[in-house]
Amino acid sequence: MPAKKDPVNIAEEFASQMRSTFGEDLQALLLVGSAARGDYIPGKSDVNTLAILTANGMEWLEKAYPILQNWRRKGLAVPHFMMPDAITRALDSYPLEFLDFKLFHQVILGPDVFSDVVIPAQPLRLQIERELRGKLFLLRQVFASEAGHSKQLEAVLKRSVAVFTAVFQGILELGKRPIPADRPSLFREAAAFAGFSDGVFLQILEVRDGKGGKNLRVIFKDLLKELGSIVHWVDSYQIK
Repeated sequence: MPAKKDPVNIAEEFASQMRSTFGEDLQALLLVGSAARGDYIPGKSDVNTLAILTANGMEWLEKAYPILQNWRRKGLAVPHFMMPDAITRALDSYPLEFLDFKLFHQVILGPDVFSDVVIPAQPLRLQIERELRGKLFLLRQVFASEAGHSKQLEAVLKRSVAVFTAVFQGILELGKRPIPADRPSLFREAAAFAGFSDGVFLQILEVRDGKGGKNLRVIFKDLLKELGSIVHWVDSYQIK
C-alpha cells in the first residue's frame, strides 16, 4: 500500500500536527476503527482516531479546525475527542463502544489508555439489550413501510452491520470468549455461544459486500425472527 494511503502513516502525520498545535495537552492519539481492526479498504474506509486532550486542550478545541480541513480530504474522519478521565467515568454508559476501542486500537502517540480497562458486565448486558431492542423496533418499522423497495431494504441491512458487530463482540465478552477480528468468524462464534442461527447475519455481510442474488424480503423476515430470539437470550442472561 503506498505510504500516502497507509492509515498508520496518515495517523502518524496527523498526530504530529496535532501535537505541534496542542503541545502536551494532546496526551494520546490512537488509531481505531477498520484500520486497527484489519479490514481497512483504501478509497472506501475512513481513517478513525481517538484523541485524548486535557481540560485545557478541550477549551481550545477549535485549534483542530484548520488541521482537520486538510486531513479530511485525505480520508481522515473527525477524531473521537475525550478527556483523560472519560474512559473510567463513561465506561458504564458506553461499554460496547469502549469494548471496541479496547479490542481494536493502535497507539500512535502517548500511552495505551486501554491497557488496563475492564469492561463492566452488567452495564454491558444492559446496553446490548437496549441496542438490540432498539434495532428490532426500527427494523419492524422499516419492513412495514419499505417492504416493496429493495434499495431501501438493502441500505438498512448494510448499515446494520456495524450494530451487529458491536453487539456480537459484547455477547462474546459477556461469556469471556475470544473475540475474532473478522466479522464472519465473529458472527459465527457469537451465534454458537448464544444459541442462535448465524445464517441470516452472514447473508447480511454478503449484502454489504455487494454479492447480489439475495431475496431481501426473506432476509429481512429471517432477521426480525432471529433478533427476537437473541433479545430473549440477552434479557435472560445471568451475569456470572
